[in-house]
Amino acid sequence: MGLSLDDLAAGVAAGERPALARALSLAERDSASAAGLLSRLGDSLGRAHVIGITGPPGAGKSTLVGVMLRQFLQMGQRVAVLAVDPSSPVTGGALLGDRFRIGESAADDRSFIRSTATRGSLGGLTSAARQMVALMDAAGFDLVIVETVGTGQSEIDVAGLADSLVVAFPPGLGDELQAIKAGILELADLLVVTKSDTAGAHLACQALRTVAPLWRNAPPIHPVSALTGDGIIDLAEAILARVRNPESSPRRDARVTRSADSSLADAFQDLRLELDTRLPFDPAAGLSIQLVNTESAAQASGLQVLYSVRPGGDSFQLGAVAGALMVLAADMNLSCSVEDLDLSGGRMQLLLEHAA
Repeated sequence: MGLSLDDLAAGVAAGERPALARALSLAERDSASAAGLLSRLGDSLGRAHVIGITGPPGAGKSTLVGVMLRQFLQMGQRVAVLAVDPSSPVTGGALLGDRFRIGESAADDRSFIRSTATRGSLGGLTSAARQMVALMDAAGFDLVIVETVGTGQSEIDVAGLADSLVVAFPPGLGDELQAIKAGILELADLLVVTKSDTAGAHLACQALRTVAPLWRNAPPIHPVSALTGDGIIDLAEAILARVRNPESSPRRDARVTRSADSSLADAFQDLRLELDTRLPFDPAAGLSIQLVNTESAAQASGLQVLYSVRPGGDSFQLGAVAGALMVLAADMNLSCSVEDLDLSGGRMQLLLEHAA
């Protein structure tokens, strides 16, 4: 006989591993029931510090997560890891590669590792993954590490979910500067150059240090080596410093749930103000902005926003604005998507909606 949601909630809140495992499986197959479970766990939510780890393929994210997990355990932390794996083309389930790379040898009673599938989610995190992070939080873990599939700029969801966003770079990436322009990197809290014991790591750090000061909130850069252990303690201490200082994790306080009848136009104005503090350029100077539809129409079908490059402006700014707006919108329980993009013509149309 299966557990009731009340019994399952009690087990999760008590930190029982079998109950947490059942709850995570429930989130993957039945989001409505998982939502009911989370409603019973409201008093246990919001305690964990969520660490998002993303970056391009080959950056060594899973290896980094493994060594960070062991380091955090040595520092007395209770740590849960959610590894977002590509979906199996046959079953739709996680391929589990990340879980093996992270290493079960790191597991003990104070840690919990789980893989989940992307199921084609372009942002990298499904609604099930979000519920699973909340369940790990409710189970009493101090830290919840979320490792994404690593498709680079499309990994925007994790930035809205994480209290600390870590973006990992491998040495010798070859196109560091172009990657740094991605919207998600504009919101990074810490930049990590992995494999610092190999050739090319110094150049990667130098490239990042050259560009990072151009951002209004330049993130610190941490070279690390999973092989030698260099830089791992410093990185862990930097993250725990953010845990101890809630003001350094503005996304925790910025997650504002807007009601369905709130004004999308007002929400867009809030996004524009936040955007001005996040980008290394003034968007209004190089881009003109026009609201395409009326507020009454926006409530039914979403707010359409047209960005156009001003004379002498740079079309690159369109992509940077779109990437940053997608991340910031997720923080406000909104969805921002690109409906039309014409780089040669210097035009981009966005759609802003309330998140489902």
